[in-house]
Amino acid sequence: MIPRRATVDDAATVAALNTHVQGWHAAHYPEAFFPQPDPAALTAHFAERLADPATHCLLAGDPAQGYALCALVARPLSLFSPPVRRLMVDHIAVAPAARRQGIGRALLTAARDLARSEACDEILLDTWEANTEAHAFFRAMGFAPRRMLFRAVP
Repeated sequence: MIPRRATVDDAATVAALNTHVQGWHAAHYPEAFFPQPDPAALTAHFAERLADPATHCLLAGDPAQGYALCALVARPLSLFSPPVRRLMVDHIAVAPAARRQGIGRALLTAARDLARSEACDEILLDTWEANTEAHAFFRAMGFAPRRMLFRAVP
């Protein structure tokens, strides 16, 4: 299975694939996520992201059963660090009924290929602490923890 690059015309598909992810996040982190964003606004959000030339959204399956929304980010040389070109995997999602069929693997493999073709130095993604199933998958795909965010409330 070879993922294809999504276009603006795929915004509603990406929004639909995002639904279960949004629900999972809202169930685990209700202070940070709304359970059901407005569908029209969500589709418009993804249409805007897909129109951005620095954004690459990969769709896998026919019909699409998963997506990876990636952004190319270039950080210039600074006083503190060397320049870096990275691919940020902002979202990755596979429909629950389609899991364990190689879709996530195909998406991350395509993201890695994209990073190579764009001369990126690294690929980063972030994940929430409770998403242990995803953590195991990311490790199996060659990702390792890099940094941690700590949170407190006042």
